[in-house]
Amino acid sequence: MSEFEQRYWGNFRGCIRWSDADQVADRVATSPGPWYAALPEAGSGARVVELTPDEAAERLRQRLAEMRRLKRGDYCNLVFVDEPEAPSLIKAFHPKRAGDACRVGGNPIPPWDLISDTPIDPAVFASSEPPAQAQGIWQRVLRIGS
Repeated sequence: MSEFEQRYWGNFRGCIRWSDADQVADRVATSPGPWYAALPEAGSGARVVELTPDEAAERLRQRLAEMRRLKRGDYCNLVFVDEPEAPSLIKAFHPKRAGDACRVGGNPIPPWDLISDTPIDPAVFASSEPPAQAQGIWQRVLRIGS
């Protein structure tokens, strides 16, 4: 497993309130660069872009603005960061595609956006199972044939 893959599947802390996510964006803006971003929903073909710290922070702020538009309330719960005080890997989930706690089986839901201070390996976004539509409901629930 590559270093990036270990980080991607590693431990993250959720930004519970919007202010927590805003603080992460502020910390990204004042950090050394470069930063990298990708859209994991595109799979292993996701294009990786290099960003300055200000561009990375602005990208995160744009995602936060869209999240606020789609998800009302005081709580964010859609942004996860490896280390809130010194962020180096940030996962942002789309409010309408984040799934729910009742999801059974299948691949993990990919983040809407990924921002990292080290180069991103899009190979980690590749699906490791056949698409869920190819399996029946009982196969997905009971993981038959897996």
